[in-house]
Amino acid sequence: MQSSPYAPWAVRRKDLEIRAGKKTFVEPPKFTQVELTGLVPEAVAWIQQQRDKYHPLSDPLSEPVKVKLRPFFPAEILDRLRIKHVSLTGETIPYPPFYERVRAGGSRVVPDAAHMTAIPFLDVALFNREPTLRTVFHTLVHVTQFTVVGLERVMNGYFQALNESGLWMVVPCEEQAYTLDARYTTNSADIFSVEAEVREWLRNGKF
Repeated sequence: MQSSPYAPWAVRRKDLEIRAGKKTFVEPPKFTQVELTGLVPEAVAWIQQQRDKYHPLSDPLSEPVKVKLRPFFPAEILDRLRIKHVSLTGETIPYPPFYERVRAGGSRVVPDAAHMTAIPFLDVALFNREPTLRTVFHTLVHVTQFTVVGLERVMNGYFQALNESGLWMVVPCEEQAYTLDARYTTNSADIFSVEAEVREWLRNGKF
């Protein structure tokens, strides 16, 4: 799940509370294994439902965008992704219902609905604002992760990491997506294979 493309993905810390001018570290409460087991299929089912709903309402990437991103992604990934800029029709990105359960757990940090830039549903992505090359690149990293790693494993890693850190931006799929989109934005002439990067993380057990 993507919020601002400029979010600080690399911060690894416990939540910081400031009360009466005194700083204290608060350990986020943990999900039980039963709760984790239930969250993954709930998230997978919701993502699939949204994908099926918006697929016929979305459009393929334009040829100019494909040309610019072709050095980084396989043609089948670029051809598969469909996007929709929902604010043009007065809509907003649907907020994941399982985030409310996550928030209810206490001090876990998940994206705020008002600041979400885009959200990928397998091979369909919704954008709250005009897509840019960077936000499309970031989204395509997630599409590649879903393709190579599998949606269920990606979401399991998402909730496991969130359970440990309390911070959504350090879960494996987000950390990698922010790392690679920053690399792309810093020097788009530095060609690399996103699929190869995802497969390397998979081999190294990072998902």
